[in-house]
Amino acid sequence: MTAQVATLLAILAAMSVSFFAELLPISFTALMVPVALQATGILKPAQAWAGFANTTIITWYGLFIIGGAFVKTTFTNKIKHFVNRNAQGSSVRVTLMVLIACSVIGMMTSAGGTIALLSPLLLEICKDTGMDPKKLFKPTADVCNWASVQMFPIGGSIAYFMWFNSYLEQTGSPLRYGLFDFTFIKFPMWLILVAYYLFTSRGQKLKSESVAEVAEVAEAPTPARYAPKEEKVIVTIFFLNVILMVVASMTKIIAPYLVSLFFAAVIMGKGYLTEKEAFQSISWQTVFLVAGTLPLATAINVSGTSTWMVGLVQQMFPSMTNPVVLATAFAVISMVVTQFMSNLAVWAVFGPIAASMAVSLGMDPRLVLAGVGVGSIICFATPMAAPAPAYAYSAAGFKMKEYIKMGWFPCVLMTVVFVLWAPLVLNWLY
Repeated sequence: MTAQVATLLAILAAMSVSFFAELLPISFTALMVPVALQATGILKPAQAWAGFANTTIITWYGLFIIGGAFVKTTFTNKIKHFVNRNAQGSSVRVTLMVLIACSVIGMMTSAGGTIALLSPLLLEICKDTGMDPKKLFKPTADVCNWASVQMFPIGGSIAYFMWFNSYLEQTGSPLRYGLFDFTFIKFPMWLILVAYYLFTSRGQKLKSESVAEVAEVAEAPTPARYAPKEEKVIVTIFFLNVILMVVASMTKIIAPYLVSLFFAAVIMGKGYLTEKEAFQSISWQTVFLVAGTLPLATAINVSGTSTWMVGLVQQMFPSMTNPVVLATAFAVISMVVTQFMSNLAVWAVFGPIAASMAVSLGMDPRLVLAGVGVGSIICFATPMAAPAPAYAYSAAGFKMKEYIKMGWFPCVLMTVVFVLWAPLVLNWLY
């Protein structure tokens, strides 16, 4: 272990202790991560602070502002009444409607972008129904994160499919993943994850609202922030932004963040939000949490920590003969590591070693590599695991202990389901 590896591990340990014990505000702790990485010389200034120029963060700025204007329209009341009317006092129905919506949008865009789009509506639904925001935002983030990566060969998931096949190619193996291989693995697991969160959402007492009450409220004059024409423009901007971001994500004609920033500029230029209101609409805790911890992936690579971690894995499994056991090991390791770094970084670190180890041991590398691919998406235990969990953490007002308490069991559940299901489906396919 080199001095830089030891230093980075110390920074990770200090960050984790501060996060979990909540010794300091979480945004402050996250902001100190790039400070420490630059001060110790692990990263150069441009690398340490690159998180604040990340395209996800830039996209969020626009989405926050658009959502800040949208939530002030009376259109949100119509959506809330629709949810109330169809939920019929059932928190399970509310959760199901939200999880289906977030999965569909997530598959076509990204998990972080989706929860940012839906956040204003989710907060209003929780306020109107009396539902606990934590029990709605947490399932939304986890299910959306699961659906948006590799569950169907749509949008960015096609790139991930090609990425994983490139790992197989680099090992010299003639084997490749079929276009729907991960769909057969992940879609049944999505059903289980949704079922789990529907089960945990039971028993919440919601505010009841009869059809007559809905009609009465809808007809009653409500003080409005905007004139009718202005409301139509804002609602059009909100939904047009969603549609164009989906198109941009799937076609790559233009960067999605340019779409959100353009419409945010229109909101500001038309005076629908003041400068103060626009800044207040941005969740700075979320920005600091994600932007501050993103450089850890770069630090893990440049410091040699990734090589050190790979060496540990090779020492732990020098002569494995069972591909299911090796796939399980990589799934567990990836699931644990991804709680503290992005799934892309986990793939980059463990994907090549998983594929090469499987080939060298005479195994089908597709199952072993799937352990890395799926394990890295089981990022439910901490808000540092991905942008969507970080957004949910801030928006719902979680404490770290609350988040971990809600997140550890889904991690274990999905890991066990993968171990039991993936070998069966891949054996059937191949």
